[in-house]
Amino acid sequence: MTQVIVVHGYTASPEENWFPWIQEKAQQEHVSLKVLRLDPSTTPKLEVWEQQMREQIDGIDENSIFIAHSLGCLAALHYLSRELKNQRIKQLVLVAGFNGRLGRLEEVNPFIDAAEVDFDLLKRQIDERVVIYSEGDDRVQPDFSLEQAESLDAIVVCAEHQGHFINSQGCTELPEVWRVIQPYLIQSSTE
Repeated sequence: MTQVIVVHGYTASPEENWFPWIQEKAQQEHVSLKVLRLDPSTTPKLEVWEQQMREQIDGIDENSIFIAHSLGCLAALHYLSRELKNQRIKQLVLVAGFNGRLGRLEEVNPFIDAAEVDFDLLKRQIDERVVIYSEGDDRVQPDFSLEQAESLDAIVVCAEHQGHFINSQGCTELPEVWRVIQPYLIQSSTE
């Protein structure tokens, strides 16, 4: 059975943005999906989030799918760079991600600077990598997400009019994410 793990971003929680929608969608489709709770999300520390990820993720396998948003993308990349040395996963979907400093939000720079990402390993160990971005993103410039896509040789999906994919900008559903993971969910349920 496919296991889907969702990593939220800075100042977020499982109860915000499009996370309740994807949890409900997964429940309707009988898919195992968990949105991790990473605290404190308002003053994130990479080592704390990494430990919480280890505690909340109950093993990964070749059918696992990771979805991450914003700062959560960097947390997921850092985590997977350690966990995938001898393990493959099915898919990684990064929403509004970035590789380095944003030129704003100085308070998250220590988190960003501490992240260690092995892009070559991730390209080898993740069957499909997808980056979803928005031209209207006012928090993470589209170029940063496109740079991340290039680093991972990822499929790129542009979601129009979504801003930074947060509920304060009207984003409470993100069908683009479901569309890219759905083929793998169907495949795993028919095996």
